[in-house]
Amino acid sequence: MGTRSILLSSVAGFALFTAASALAQTASPDAPPAQLPAITVEGQPVEERADGPVEGYRATRSATGTKTDTPLKDVPQTVNVVPRQVIEDRQTTRLSDALLTVPGVQANGTNGGRGQNFTLRGFQTQTVATDGIMQSPALNFTPVTRDLANIERVEVLKGPSSVLYGRTEPGGLINLVTKKPTDTFTGSTTLQGGSYDFYRAEGTVSGPLDAGATLTARMTAAVQTEGSFRYDNDDTRNYFAPVMNWAPRDDTRFTLGADHTEQDSQFDRGLVAVGNRVLLLKDRYYSEDWARYDARVDNVTAKGEHDLNDWLTLRQVVNYTVGDTYRLVANPGTVSTAGTTLSRTALRQTEDFDSWDLQSDAVMKFQTGSIGHTVVTGYEYVNGDRTVQQINYSLASISLYNPVYGAQPGAVTSRNNVYTRMYINSLYAQDQIKLNDQWELVLGLRYDKLDQTTVTQNVATHVDDQNWGPKAGIVYKPVPRLSLYANYSTSFSPQTTAILGGGTPDPEKGVQYETGARYELIPDRLSVGAAVYQITKENVATASGVTNFSVLTGEQRSRGFETDLTGEILPGWSVIAGWGYTDAEVTSDRTTPVGNRLANVPNFAGGLWSVYQFQTGQMKGLGLGAGVTYVGSRNGDLANTYSVDGYYRFDATVFYDLNDRIRLSLSGRNLTDQDYVEQTVNSRVENIPGAPMTVIAGVTAKF
Repeated sequence: MGTRSILLSSVAGFALFTAASALAQTASPDAPPAQLPAITVEGQPVEERADGPVEGYRATRSATGTKTDTPLKDVPQTVNVVPRQVIEDRQTTRLSDALLTVPGVQANGTNGGRGQNFTLRGFQTQTVATDGIMQSPALNFTPVTRDLANIERVEVLKGPSSVLYGRTEPGGLINLVTKKPTDTFTGSTTLQGGSYDFYRAEGTVSGPLDAGATLTARMTAAVQTEGSFRYDNDDTRNYFAPVMNWAPRDDTRFTLGADHTEQDSQFDRGLVAVGNRVLLLKDRYYSEDWARYDARVDNVTAKGEHDLNDWLTLRQVVNYTVGDTYRLVANPGTVSTAGTTLSRTALRQTEDFDSWDLQSDAVMKFQTGSIGHTVVTGYEYVNGDRTVQQINYSLASISLYNPVYGAQPGAVTSRNNVYTRMYINSLYAQDQIKLNDQWELVLGLRYDKLDQTTVTQNVATHVDDQNWGPKAGIVYKPVPRLSLYANYSTSFSPQTTAILGGGTPDPEKGVQYETGARYELIPDRLSVGAAVYQITKENVATASGVTNFSVLTGEQRSRGFETDLTGEILPGWSVIAGWGYTDAEVTSDRTTPVGNRLANVPNFAGGLWSVYQFQTGQMKGLGLGAGVTYVGSRNGDLANTYSVDGYYRFDATVFYDLNDRIRLSLSGRNLTDQDYVEQTVNSRVENIPGAPMTVIAGVTAKF
């Protein structure tokens, strides 16, 4: 399907909503209108919606696990939610810091400072969704560091999620829910400054554009620059995100939004392993001053919804993403036998990519006798293209203990051009079945058809795959405060490896069995959750013994336990915490020994963050917060040739609300100034050290 066809399909989809709206108005003038989505006003208590703000630290609803606005207690799969209030209280600007209290989530490298990746329940993932829209299938990593300025909540769906989202890793999915326009004028601005020349300004303004508030808009922007304890140059990021809602009728809603990110950062692979340990000289930088990465990414999303009647809603989403990157970098090679120097090469790379994502849904709510149904059925078309041009150069080695800089790229050693085009057509259906007040079922099925072409050095390979993916879940509520659940869910991830003996490789597939519980310790205030699970990932490509060919003998398994606590203990005293145990290992492979632990997966890890704000008296408005993060030791690579020590990290904050509009904040991170490796990415030469003790001061004004 070409660009012209995509545009015509998009126009036709939105025309369908307009025509259906007019038809409904003519055919059923007396039909009761569907309820408009609640529009929130910042700073005021409102009824929570899945796409809106959370009051405090405890979320009660989500759409990430079902694609419908569903109470968390009715979702038969673990969903952890980090609300905006947590991000603001911690003065968090990195997604990895926002997820410190989510069990089973581990930061997983930065691709040289280009973006952020994560390990979920033992399995690495390179994709983060935004408002339920997945990244381009042609990309193998997130090309920019996602700004949090317009993020309302961060949600983590644990385990396989392909029935709703298609191509995913079996560990789970991170979904970023963005801020929406409000029907009254509101806004805020935040200025921050801190250690290592960190400076940031962000702001948002929202409100109606007409007297009846049928047209509302929001603009969010952020500018950030920061230095490093590892190199002299600054990293910069500029971000802005406009969005507009139009509700011409009670039963019809349109949204048009966009976001733009520009990033200019130093390229840094981090520390290296010598022997069986990382050489923890955290301020040693093994690249060069000229090693930089530049990227620009633009997203445009249009969404239309029309309630044909009180039980059927049509929904059309169209997303277009385009971007380009450039890097001239020094890549690390291998450590010398003596363990004193690191070989290097230089790389110049340009990259261009774009993608379309079209989702057409029908949401139906109806009864069959006494049984209630909420059905989501739809079609998704995804088209992604990526072109990469690389030139490799020779580059001098560098000392690990006394690095001397100034080396320049030498002779060209190789050139490589890669073009990837991927089409995916999908059909899916899900039924949330309410048997009675105690029992609920969720059943789903998805079919994906993959058409992928890869051209490397003018040699083309083609992959034509298909996959059926089911899921099933059950919820039992013996009492209103307790929800017990279990699920069976699946995932798939297309592969492009060349198979020994010929043929097309089957996708990597994941299967999860999970059971868990949610309980309200204090009704409507404090909740606790727990889950146990087993995930198996099959069809993992492994070396065949013949160069450039693989065999599909690999299998990996992750088992674990997680628990979390969120909400308000006493008025003004909020807490969010999580703890998890993960046992992730190789269970079958041709070259990797069975029993090897998966990379960057600690046995035990967890985080706690709590804030108390005085509600009365002379100290009213003063808030004190503190938190601890623990990450156990983990293996740095799949071969288990080296390990990374565990660590504790202590953070704290103090803030004061001068009134309901102005807040002053002071936050400290790594207060004990621990030396530790924060992220590793299955490589002996890419281990990102945690920052020393840092302090950030901020002021926020709301209007």
